[in-house]
Amino acid sequence: MNLVILTNDNFFSYTVLEPFLKSRKNDIKLVIFSSALIGKKGTIASIRWSIQNTGLRHTVFKLSVYGIFKFMKILCRALPFIKNNYSSFLWVIKNKVPYLISPNINSEEAVNKIIEVNPDLIISVSMNQIVKKQILEMPPMRCINVHCAPLPKYAGMSPYVWALANNEDHSAATIHYMEEGLDEGDIIVQEKVSISKNDSAFSLFYRCCLKASEQLLKVVEQIEDGTVTSYSQDLEAKTYFSWPTKECIINLRKNGYRLATIKDFILAILGQKPGVI
Repeated sequence: MNLVILTNDNFFSYTVLEPFLKSRKNDIKLVIFSSALIGKKGTIASIRWSIQNTGLRHTVFKLSVYGIFKFMKILCRALPFIKNNYSSFLWVIKNKVPYLISPNINSEEAVNKIIEVNPDLIISVSMNQIVKKQILEMPPMRCINVHCAPLPKYAGMSPYVWALANNEDHSAATIHYMEEGLDEGDIIVQEKVSISKNDSAFSLFYRCCLKASEQLLKVVEQIEDGTVTSYSQDLEAKTYFSWPTKECIINLRKNGYRLATIKDFILAILGQKPGVI
């Protein structure tokens, strides 16, 4: 089985992918990493946009997640005895899996790379770009996406942040087929992840990713052996959220939640996985 993975290399995407990468190493023919930031903005412009539109707290949260795990990836490369709990890119380098880093997943270069490996299935995890029809129609077993939300509700960006801001009692891990409409494809599997009052946005997303990690191994096996089933989404019930707004972060805090705690980062760095309820 020829597999192509589309991802944005970060701690959370590696949390989803780690067991799968190790289990299906010989089947993974190409990994494409998105290097896109916010739109086509550079780093400074992206930070400025984030502060203006999502607020200082959310921007610091995103920069902290990026910076801390970027530092840990550097440490892992410099000190091989440190276990890689942080990066699909480091895993790809170590295991000599072909890869491409691209600011445009739909570019001629990226499309040609995918065509070369003739994928049976394409898997999207934390891909921050819209994948167009040309790619979606390539693999005979289609394309699947991991989305940590209870679709059709909470399509779009940062559902774990919006769930806390809206005082929901659960989120979910969902794997669905990809269509041209964003997060609209048929659902293969969806499992609830309960929200506790001790959750932060970080810990909730982490737990959803761990649940999705369990799902991914099973779903690909079912697709491979032809036993997979799916069901269509009720798109009339669809809700869509983009980047968290300043009001969203205010509501999250009013509800008694935080974006992240020091404990969240320490446990993640140490590889201590929270339980999935």
